[in-house]
Amino acid sequence: MNLPPEITALLQDEAYATLCHESLTEALARISREKEEILSTRPPFGMLASSQTRQVFQTSLRAALDNEAGLTTRLDQINQIDLWLKSAIEKALTAYLPTVSVEYRTCNDAALVVTRWEHTIEALHEISLALARDAHAVGAALNPIAVANTALPTPTLIEQARIRALTNLRATVMALQSGIADVMEVRAQFAELCDTQADGLQLPTPPEFRSLAWVDRLASLSEGQTCAEVLRCETEARAFCADGIKSLLRQGLEVREACFDAAKALLAKYWRELRAYAQANFVQERDVDEVIAELSQHRLAAEASRRQSSFESANVSSLR
Repeated sequence: MNLPPEITALLQDEAYATLCHESLTEALARISREKEEILSTRPPFGMLASSQTRQVFQTSLRAALDNEAGLTTRLDQINQIDLWLKSAIEKALTAYLPTVSVEYRTCNDAALVVTRWEHTIEALHEISLALARDAHAVGAALNPIAVANTALPTPTLIEQARIRALTNLRATVMALQSGIADVMEVRAQFAELCDTQADGLQLPTPPEFRSLAWVDRLASLSEGQTCAEVLRCETEARAFCADGIKSLLRQGLEVREACFDAAKALLAKYWRELRAYAQANFVQERDVDEVIAELSQHRLAAEASRRQSSFESANVSSLR
C-alpha cells in the first residue's frame, strides 16, 4: 500500500496502541478476578486466624492492588495517546484522501458549490426588496394620495408617473431574473457534480417571482387589475425577504451537512481498511512498556512540531 510516510507512521502507532490497549484491558480483567479471589480468602477477625495467614492475605492483596494501579496508569497513557493519534490521523487523511478518492473529492467539491449557491441566494435579498418597493411604486402612481392644500396630479402627470414606475419595475424584474439565473446555474453545477454520487440530493429552487412579460402585460390591464397584480407581487417579495430566503438557506445547510456526512463516511471506511492493513502488516510482538514509551515520545515530538509551526506562523503574520 503506497501511503505517505507520515500516514504510515501514524497508522503503525495506532496499531501498536490498539494492541497495547487490548493487552492492558485483558491484564486488568485478570487482576480483577485475582483480586476477587484474594478477597474471598480474607481471614476472620480476632484470634481465629494466625498472623501468618493474615500476612499472606495482606501481601497478596497489596500486590494485586499495586498491579491494578500500574495497569490503570498504563491504560490511561494509552488512552491519551489514542486521542492524539485519532486527531492526527483524521487530519492527515482529510488532506490525503482527495488525492486518491474521486468520491471523497466530489463530496468536498459539492459542499463548496453549496456555499456558492448560498451566496447567490443571499444576493436575491436586496433585489427582492427593490422589487417590493418598485411594485408598490406602481400602485402609488396609479392611486396618488391627496395632500392637504395640494391639488391631485393631472391625468397626464399620473400617466407619466405610471410609465416611470413601470420602467423601474421592469429593470428590477430583469435584475431579479438575472439573479435567479445565477442561482439555477450553480444548482445545475451541483446536480451535475453529484449526479452519480448523491442519490437524488438536490439544492432547492427559488421562487420564479415575475417575468418581463408580466411587466409588459401590466400596461394592458385596467387600473384595478394592475393594482391587484402589483400588490400581490409586493406581498410575495416581502414574504420572501422575511422568511423565504431563510427557508432556502436552511435547506441548503442540510444539503451541505449531507455532503459532509458522506465525506466522513468515506473517510471512516477508508480508515477502517487502513487500520486492518496496519494491524496485519505494521506491527510485531513487543514489550508493552517499551511501546508506550516510544509512542509517548512520538506524541511529544508531534506536539513540539505543532508548537514550532504555530510560533513560525505567528512571526510571519507579525511581519506582514
